Amino acid sequence: MTPVTTGVQVEMSVARRVTAAIVGLVLMAGGLAGTAVAQPAPATTWLCSPELANDPCDLPGDTTDVGTGVVTPGPAAVSESDKPVDCFYLYPTVTNDVALNAPGYATPEVASIASFQAARFNTQCRVFAPVYRQTPLVVLPPALLGAAGPSIDLAYSDVRAAWDNYMATENNGRGVILIGHSQGTFMMRKLMRETFDRDAALRPQLVGAFLMGGNVETARGSTTGGDFTNIPLCTEQSQFGCVVAYSTNTLLPPLSTFGNSALDLWSGRWGLPSGPQYQVACTDPAVLSGDADPVGITVPSAPFAFGIISILLQYTSFPEAVPTSNSTWTTSRGRVVGSCIDAGGYNQYHLQFAEPQPLNEVPLLDSHLVDMNVGLDRLVSIAGQQTTAWQSAR
Repeated sequence: MTPVTTGVQVEMSVARRVTAAIVGLVLMAGGLAGTAVAQPAPATTWLCSPELANDPCDLPGDTTDVGTGVVTPGPAAVSESDKPVDCFYLYPTVTNDVALNAPGYATPEVASIASFQAARFNTQCRVFAPVYRQTPLVVLPPALLGAAGPSIDLAYSDVRAAWDNYMATENNGRGVILIGHSQGTFMMRKLMRETFDRDAALRPQLVGAFLMGGNVETARGSTTGGDFTNIPLCTEQSQFGCVVAYSTNTLLPPLSTFGNSALDLWSGRWGLPSGPQYQVACTDPAVLSGDADPVGITVPSAPFAFGIISILLQYTSFPEAVPTSNSTWTTSRGRVVGSCIDAGGYNQYHLQFAEPQPLNEVPLLDSHLVDMNVGLDRLVSIAGQQTTAWQSAR
């Protein structure tokens, strides 16, 4: 007789896979503390670039909304030379490698996350995304304890080298939109502090920055004064030269490594401001886009490359599958509305369901995996409005 598998058993199985993967990674991390760090790469390897054909950021925009059944064709393709600004994207912690640093080439999971987060912006900009030898998930536990500084330093050296390469060979005075998530945001905060915030001559080229899920800090009650002295948070529609930043959650009260400057385990490891005198930024994309309608979660329809992130995505959407369709992109059936809340010292973008669907929070990470994909088109719209306003001001 074939045994019957219940929904509870399936949920427990998924949860066990997630827990076992995380525990295994933490245990493996202990054995890596003495591993030598690789030497700096001689040149930048681009994951996405206008010169690359069919890179992960080149996805067309056709989309099926499974909530409404509407299939939307993508906008007409725009040649790279006709795009008015550039985007510079740094991906989050995604590598499956068991090492102090990821390799200096694009693994399948790195390509997947670039499509997942950055490809939708290709209607607005030329997308540049460097491969960087990030600190893998296995090393983050000792990194938070201060035992993996060289790993973080090496990763950032790749980021800074890629930025310098881009500025020297590709920028030519063009406007730039910066995009980062999670580890990519911590790297981008550091990069912006060293470049745009300090350099008054460079600052007019900053169209905007989307720094999601990475504890951007300001002085309490201010739009500046933490990470940046001269670059404010965005507060109104069509404002450019400013920062869009938030981390999402669905549950209250929060218990997270994101959103609370007094409990920020991450920023100090990148040499960034943190502590109770600061406040983690939350900017409302409904206000900045001018679109307060409920939004879905928009993701590429192709499966995410197998690994820890794909397992966590399954957990996040359980008991349903990650949304997919015959289009290049799929928007979930569920809809959420959001607002910036200050709850128990946490300043986060709190999601409430207008049209229910499963969205399970990962412990200590909230709904971190979909920070950018909840209302992704709203972020793309903000980028487009910023670009138009920036062009008019120029």
